[in-house]
Amino acid sequence: MSELRLVPPALAVWAAALAVIVAGPVWALAIVAVISVCCILLREPGQAILCGGLGACSAAIAWARCVSARTREFGETITGTVSGAPKQLDSGNWLVNVNVSGYPVPVPVFVDDLEDNLPAGTAIEVSGSIGESTRPGIGAVTVSGDVDVLGPPTGFAAFAARVRGTFASAVEEIVGEHVRGLIPGMVLGDVSMQSPEEKQAYIDTGLSHLSAVSGANCMYVATAALLVAGLCRLGLRGQTIAAGIALLVYAGLVGPEPSVLRATVTGLVGFIAIISSTRAEPIHVLSLSIIGLVLVDSDLAVDYAFALSTAATAGIVVISPLIYRALAPLGWPDILGKALSVAIAADLATAPIIAGMAGRVSLVAVIANVLVSPVVGAVTVLGMAAAILAQFHHLLAAPLLWVIQPLAGWIRTVADTGARLPATTIEAEPMQAIVVYGWILAGFIASRPRLTITVVAVVVLLGAGTGEQVDVDKRKPFVVERDTDIEAVPPGTTVIIVREGHRDRPTLTPDGIPVIYPYNDQHDQPGPPRRR
Repeated sequence: MSELRLVPPALAVWAAALAVIVAGPVWALAIVAVISVCCILLREPGQAILCGGLGACSAAIAWARCVSARTREFGETITGTVSGAPKQLDSGNWLVNVNVSGYPVPVPVFVDDLEDNLPAGTAIEVSGSIGESTRPGIGAVTVSGDVDVLGPPTGFAAFAARVRGTFASAVEEIVGEHVRGLIPGMVLGDVSMQSPEEKQAYIDTGLSHLSAVSGANCMYVATAALLVAGLCRLGLRGQTIAAGIALLVYAGLVGPEPSVLRATVTGLVGFIAIISSTRAEPIHVLSLSIIGLVLVDSDLAVDYAFALSTAATAGIVVISPLIYRALAPLGWPDILGKALSVAIAADLATAPIIAGMAGRVSLVAVIANVLVSPVVGAVTVLGMAAAILAQFHHLLAAPLLWVIQPLAGWIRTVADTGARLPATTIEAEPMQAIVVYGWILAGFIASRPRLTITVVAVVVLLGAGTGEQVDVDKRKPFVVERDTDIEAVPPGTTVIIVREGHRDRPTLTPDGIPVIYPYNDQHDQPGPPRRR
């Protein structure tokens, strides 16, 4: 099991940063000490030293960042640069993350309206009221106020903004409205043209990782660069360098957000798994990625998206081969067996985390991902080529966009169809998800694929035949004053209650958490949740 030797240090680094943020440095050091003692008891002194050293380093870095954030004082205005694309909330307000000099993490800024486009790297000045952050993390403050633009992006940020804008214009001019928001999202992570209903459909069907840049997208780009380098008769080293450069340029074009960093690293893991599992074990690369990412950004230790990316990657690397071998006796086409094994493995690994984050899991995520898997790579690679051609002229990108349009349309159709089912998602607690999905995995390992698939299909059909009302009494509520506070919610929240404002019925956050307005002006009775 030498391929697992970097897993304990990765867990120590992750756990130490998490403990510092949630409980404090004493708990972090205690956890690191326990891990080191366990390694000694298992007669692994080298592991004990490595876990202890890296864990203590992670705890020290996270604590230093926490101290820096909590001792920083802000004046009436804040000057900084935009970190990533602004996000529009369900309330209609905007969330803009701002990099401020001397502050260890981006500052969340909530604004009522954005009159100007704010690409990553834009210099801005923020004026408004400063509040305490309620979200676990390094950051200690949030700001609600107004944004004034001081200057456009410069350097590579300006180049990336121009590339994204030009490609979005080409897509808007050439392709139909049905897939106008999906193509820029899959290719360059630009979801600005997606409606709230479209975003919710991707979330409900487990396809949200496709509507924005994910590890799979990065892997496709790196693999395409590898193949092109091979056609140019470059050796393995040259191919690997070409793929690495393509991946770095792609990440820079998409933007400097932490989600892009996560996607780049998970894509690198998948890429290494493809080119040579004997030269560099994917689990080794994943463990090194966790160590490096958490040391660079301690906030990732409490980030659900980071946990989901890591779990999905580990599940695909470790679990999918077991499921693939279990499906072999069925005699299905090889491409179907591989797609199904990857989708099931990713769902098995991420379901408990999703249940803890949103209190719900998707019933259709596996089948939706299997249905769209044949076209995802083509949309990403051809879309990237179209983005390059669009920089010269929109007409040069038109032929590729015409080819991409029906492929992206298939993905949108699968998402819309799945989201219209009576019960696309069901309530679930993390332990329930672990037990249920554990039995599913046991069924595959025990070489009972037909029975396992049949039982799961029956359960899904029964679940899809039931509807649900928003029952506050059975949930863990989080009460906020205004819509603008919805973005920062504690982990485990399963319903959000807004004191100020009104809507005629409950809505859902992008994570699937019901939002209700019990102090309505109209005093309407809550109806079924409305997707936004």
